[in-house]
Amino acid sequence: MNRYTMIIAGIAMLLSLPALATHQKQRLEGVEGQLVQLVVASHPTTGYQWMIKQLPKQLIFISADHQHPENCPKGAVGCPTQQTFTFIAQQKGLAELQLIYGRSFDKASWKVETVAVTIK
Repeated sequence: MNRYTMIIAGIAMLLSLPALATHQKQRLEGVEGQLVQLVVASHPTTGYQWMIKQLPKQLIFISADHQHPENCPKGAVGCPTQQTFTFIAQQKGLAELQLIYGRSFDKASWKVETVAVTIK
Protein backbone atom coordinates (compact mmCIF):
# COMPACT_ATOMS: atom_id res chain seq x y z
CA MET A 1 0.00 0.00 0.00
CA ASN A 2 2.86 2.36 0.80
CA ARG A 3 4.26 1.91 -2.72
CA TYR A 4 0.98 3.02 -4.29
CA THR A 5 0.90 6.12 -2.12
CA MET A 6 4.37 7.06 -3.37
CA ILE A 7 3.36 6.51 -7.00
CA ILE A 8 0.23 8.65 -6.61
CA ALA A 9 2.24 11.40 -4.88
CA GLY A 10 4.79 11.32 -7.74
CA ILE A 11 2.08 11.61 -10.37
CA ALA A 12 0.49 14.52 -8.50
CA MET A 13 3.84 16.32 -8.41
CA LEU A 14 4.37 15.86 -12.14
CA LEU A 15 0.90 17.16 -12.92
CA SER A 16 1.54 20.30 -10.86
CA LEU A 17 4.73 21.25 -12.75
CA PRO A 18 3.03 23.11 -15.63
CA ALA A 19 1.09 25.25 -13.18
CA LEU A 20 4.32 26.31 -11.46
CA ALA A 21 6.12 27.26 -14.64
CA THR A 22 3.37 29.33 -16.25
CA HIS A 23 3.22 32.00 -13.53
CA GLN A 24 6.40 33.70 -14.68
CA LYS A 25 5.94 37.27 -15.83
CA GLN A 26 8.88 38.09 -18.04
CA ARG A 27 10.19 41.21 -19.71
CA LEU A 28 12.74 41.17 -22.48
CA GLU A 29 14.89 44.25 -23.03
CA GLY A 30 17.64 44.72 -25.56
CA VAL A 31 19.58 47.09 -27.77
CA GLU A 32 19.05 47.22 -31.52
CA GLY A 33 21.61 45.08 -33.36
CA GLN A 34 22.65 43.13 -30.25
CA LEU A 35 21.91 39.63 -28.97
CA VAL A 36 19.21 39.32 -26.33
CA GLN A 37 18.28 36.24 -24.30
CA LEU A 38 15.14 35.15 -22.50
CA VAL A 39 15.60 32.51 -19.77
CA VAL A 40 12.55 30.60 -18.46
CA ALA A 41 12.05 27.55 -16.26
CA SER A 42 10.83 24.39 -17.99
CA HIS A 43 10.52 20.64 -17.42
CA PRO A 44 11.40 18.96 -20.73
CA THR A 45 11.83 15.49 -19.23
CA THR A 46 8.07 15.51 -18.60
CA GLY A 47 7.38 16.91 -22.08
CA TYR A 48 6.69 20.45 -20.83
CA GLN A 49 8.67 23.21 -22.47
CA TRP A 50 8.27 26.65 -24.01
CA MET A 51 7.45 27.18 -27.69
CA ILE A 52 7.27 30.42 -29.64
CA LYS A 53 3.72 31.20 -30.75
CA GLN A 54 4.23 34.66 -32.23
CA LEU A 55 7.54 36.41 -32.84
CA PRO A 56 7.39 40.23 -33.12
CA LYS A 57 9.20 42.03 -35.94
CA GLN A 58 11.62 43.51 -33.38
CA LEU A 59 13.26 40.08 -32.88
CA ILE A 60 15.00 37.47 -35.03
CA PHE A 61 15.01 34.00 -33.46
CA ILE A 62 18.44 32.33 -33.37
CA SER A 63 18.24 29.34 -31.03
CA ALA A 64 16.75 27.68 -27.95
CA ASP A 65 18.48 25.32 -25.56
CA HIS A 66 18.15 23.76 -22.10
CA GLN A 67 20.61 23.87 -19.20
CA HIS A 68 20.12 20.89 -16.89
CA PRO A 69 21.06 21.39 -13.23
CA GLU A 70 24.15 19.55 -12.03
CA ASN A 71 22.32 18.22 -8.96
CA CYS A 72 19.77 16.34 -11.10
CA PRO A 73 20.69 12.64 -11.42
CA LYS A 74 21.19 11.35 -14.95
CA GLY A 75 17.94 9.94 -16.33
CA ALA A 76 15.78 11.57 -13.64
CA VAL A 77 12.33 12.77 -14.69
CA GLY A 78 10.88 16.09 -13.57
CA CYS A 79 14.05 18.02 -12.79
CA PRO A 80 13.56 21.69 -13.60
CA THR A 81 15.80 23.16 -16.27
CA GLN A 82 16.43 26.60 -17.66
CA GLN A 83 15.36 27.07 -21.26
CA THR A 84 17.19 29.91 -23.02
CA PHE A 85 15.90 31.61 -26.17
CA THR A 86 18.45 33.70 -28.07
CA PHE A 87 17.37 36.48 -30.44
CA ILE A 88 18.85 39.37 -32.37
CA ALA A 89 17.19 42.68 -31.50
CA GLN A 90 16.66 43.90 -35.05
CA GLN A 91 14.36 46.92 -34.64
CA LYS A 92 13.69 49.53 -31.95
CA GLY A 93 10.27 49.59 -30.37
CA LEU A 94 7.81 47.99 -27.98
CA ALA A 95 6.23 44.64 -28.77
CA GLU A 96 4.95 41.39 -27.33
CA LEU A 97 6.46 37.95 -27.70
CA GLN A 98 3.88 35.18 -27.30
CA LEU A 99 5.04 31.87 -25.90
CA ILE A 100 3.25 28.60 -25.26
CA TYR A 101 4.11 26.40 -22.29
CA GLY A 102 3.07 22.79 -22.63
CA ARG A 103 3.68 19.52 -24.38
CA SER A 104 4.10 19.94 -28.12
CA PHE A 105 2.10 16.76 -28.72
CA ASP A 106 -0.78 17.68 -26.33
CA LYS A 107 -2.53 20.90 -27.38
CA ALA A 108 -4.87 20.65 -24.38
CA SER A 109 -1.85 21.31 -22.11
CA TRP A 110 -0.89 24.58 -23.83
CA LYS A 111 -0.90 27.83 -21.85
CA VAL A 112 -0.14 31.09 -23.64
CA GLU A 113 2.10 33.65 -21.93
CA THR A 114 2.99 37.10 -23.21
CA VAL A 115 6.43 38.66 -22.73
CA ALA A 116 6.77 42.43 -23.03
CA VAL A 117 9.63 43.31 -25.40
CA THR A 118 11.50 46.64 -25.36
CA ILE A 119 14.25 47.24 -27.90
CA LYS A 120 16.20 50.52 -27.59
